[in-house]
Amino acid sequence: MDQDWDNLLILDACRADMFEDTIGIDQFDKYERVVSPGSSSPEWMEATFTGRKFPDTVYLSGNPWIAKTASDNFHDLVNIWVDDFDVDESELKSNIVLGEVDSAENGTVHPDRVNEVARQMHEQYPNKRLIVHYFQPHAPVCGNADGTRREEIDDDLHPGAIREGKVTREEVWEAYEENLQYVYHYATQLAEELSGRSIFTADHGELFGEWLCPFPIRGYMHPSRVRHPDLVTVPWAVSEHGQRRRVETGSVTSVETDEEVVDERLRGLGYKV
Repeated sequence: MDQDWDNLLILDACRADMFEDTIGIDQFDKYERVVSPGSSSPEWMEATFTGRKFPDTVYLSGNPWIAKTASDNFHDLVNIWVDDFDVDESELKSNIVLGEVDSAENGTVHPDRVNEVARQMHEQYPNKRLIVHYFQPHAPVCGNADGTRREEIDDDLHPGAIREGKVTREEVWEAYEENLQYVYHYATQLAEELSGRSIFTADHGELFGEWLCPFPIRGYMHPSRVRHPDLVTVPWAVSEHGQRRRVETGSVTSVETDEEVVDERLRGLGYKV
């Protein structure tokens, strides 16, 4: 938060090496690897935002955790995942939501919906910094590399299914690469539309069966408080378009969200809360 940027574009669960291999780095004005203070979304949010106020920043998120960790830290907070879906946990698990809400698939928010809200927020707050938290490349894998949505979602395309022997590491890695290209297709469009200095980064990485030293066990997904290099090393890619924003400070808003609703959304995504 102390760095110089107008738009912070969070690609959830995007490790640095995957970003470099899939997106490339030559197109950016500056690129480096940075170390995240957390190995999961809530740990990263607590380390980054807790105890601090950001009256010059608006946060919009496809990840429900922000409602539990930083509901009164920003000028405004838009929790898209919670606000968009008025369905219960059983509907999420049975995927009835697919036919009811166009932007939802297997309990996720598509990046085109995130962009829609981001444009609205930028229009409403033209002099505020903007944090845009996409949910991809985090599972479920819902998009193709060309920016189109997958017609069907394979619930086994996530690192935990590797441990269970349902899929191979290569299959899940390739699927995550496509999901990354899918979200980047929209994130780079948004960076150009918003103008200013945009940063493409991540809250944490992802484990696909790497060994966890000093223990002789393999790690999967993104458990909290695990300082594996592939889990906490994330990209910091700088892209500048047009004029910089004249950022002005303001007040901090407390956004109240029903905790039971947030927990319901998180359970629908497979989290234990």
